[in-house]
Amino acid sequence: MTHRMLTACVVNLLMGDGEPTPKGIETTALEMVRTGRLQGEEKADGTATVRIVPQTADSAPLRPVEELVVERIRRRCRGGVDRVPIGALGPGDGDEFWVWWRGFQDSVRNEATALGLIRPARNKYVTLLYRGAALAAWFGAMWAGVSFSPEWVRGILKSVLLLSLLGLVPLSDVPLESGPRLTAAGRQAAREWRAHDRAGEHRLPKREVGAAGPESALPVREPRRIWSSYGRSWHVVDAGPLDPPRWGHLWQFVVLAVTVCAAFVAAVDVTLTARPPVGWEWDTVPVLTGVLLWGLWLPARRRVLAVPDESSFRGAVVSRWDYETHHDDPYTDVTHYCCSIEDPATRKAWSFEVDQWSRPMFSRERNPELKDRFRVGDVVDVHCSPRRRKIHQISVVEAVSRTD
Repeated sequence: MTHRMLTACVVNLLMGDGEPTPKGIETTALEMVRTGRLQGEEKADGTATVRIVPQTADSAPLRPVEELVVERIRRRCRGGVDRVPIGALGPGDGDEFWVWWRGFQDSVRNEATALGLIRPARNKYVTLLYRGAALAAWFGAMWAGVSFSPEWVRGILKSVLLLSLLGLVPLSDVPLESGPRLTAAGRQAAREWRAHDRAGEHRLPKREVGAAGPESALPVREPRRIWSSYGRSWHVVDAGPLDPPRWGHLWQFVVLAVTVCAAFVAAVDVTLTARPPVGWEWDTVPVLTGVLLWGLWLPARRRVLAVPDESSFRGAVVSRWDYETHHDDPYTDVTHYCCSIEDPATRKAWSFEVDQWSRPMFSRERNPELKDRFRVGDVVDVHCSPRRRKIHQISVVEAVSRTD
């Protein structure tokens, strides 16, 4: 097998040491453009886009990975658009991406496994058996050494045994499941590709959104950029965080003002009366603290006021995700359904929690109606408070198909 002839998605897996990365979506799409499976075009601003090429009777069948890329393009072609920027195929639209991404990863691994470049993930029970046998052999040898060694050696072995027991504490955080591993042929192919002059095409940019997995993109906790096709034109919107700002509120201003006034009165009182045993430095600490906090509060307040308190608009859902919280009194699990909705007037996306679903803890109940109430691409009318991250009223105007 010639390692230089591997497909783009398999090369991406090799560069990721057995794990596909979002960069593999881009390289696979570009490879499909070169082979005529997709049609590539470049917009005036330099953005590379792809569109689906209709298959004819004599067209070669698509590989599973290519079928998934075509499916992804078809899902993103909503609202009357027929092409998708390559960057919009990657992370950014929440659960809509990560459900598809698991299938893409499995297809890439299946290709690499068929080529003998990767071994499947090891079962967690087999991994536990191997690790348990290794630990038993190590501690058994240490204990035997303590029992049959001379007195001066026993002290050394007991110290090693104690350090080994202490070393078991960090092992509690080690995951039991062993991920896919490169075979000898896979490691050789990975070395060849890392030395190849085209290796840069397959490396994942350090700042790509979602590079560290779903947790790096979901839920929306920090501002990030998401592709949107609302208005039949692809553009990038800034998605704000789900949580309201923690700093810059009026009650904090009152606390700061009281603190500064109290510190000023204390400083005047110390100046007009006898000097205390403690030096003047301790008297100025409250003042300096108040000034420092005040300097931090004012910029935060300006950022809070930059977000509208009340807003009504018609926009599109550009990201949808959910997360769970656990409560001990009563014992319940709560699923929070969230989405980011683009405001076309500001080219920003405000994030909100739109639904909740409570169920007994450890229950497997599901509520598909709430999960599918809003999908990426739905056009909605919204009356909300972006500053407080609260929705007053929301209704669907145009819903995308729920069959895909």
